[in-house]
Amino acid sequence: MLPLWVLNLSLGIMVLIFVASNLLRLNFQISPRLEGAFSPIVGVVGGFLNGMTNAAGPALAIYLYSLKLPKKEFIKSIATIFIVTKVTQLVAVSTWNLFTPSRILLSLEVTLFILAGFYAGLKIQDRVNQRTFNRGLLALLFVIGVTLVVRSLI
Repeated sequence: MLPLWVLNLSLGIMVLIFVASNLLRLNFQISPRLEGAFSPIVGVVGGFLNGMTNAAGPALAIYLYSLKLPKKEFIKSIATIFIVTKVTQLVAVSTWNLFTPSRILLSLEVTLFILAGFYAGLKIQDRVNQRTFNRGLLALLFVIGVTLVVRSLI
């Protein structure tokens, strides 16, 4: 019953608050001791957001960033989560009879570009130091947050 724009606005504001807190050097970090307690909560929230808006990425990125994972561990973790989530989502969506030959073809074409970008990212990730990676991630989260807010208001 909750309008999608409210969810997008809430998610966008949450992301922007997180980015702003990092820019203000408010170091939000989840300790390894608390990771076990937060993981199920973040999993449920991420699943809810993915089901409602197909946008679990920002919340997951914030959580993994807050764990202060090294760059490669961050990438492995979020990639694994996305693979499991998207395969599950693919199975669920296929039961709704939404797949037409043209949609499948379009999806496969887009997937090829995604895989090309993924390959390029793998090739350059070792050239990017941790600090630059963190800044890039915060910049990406900022763009996502602004996009979600703008989309919810228009």
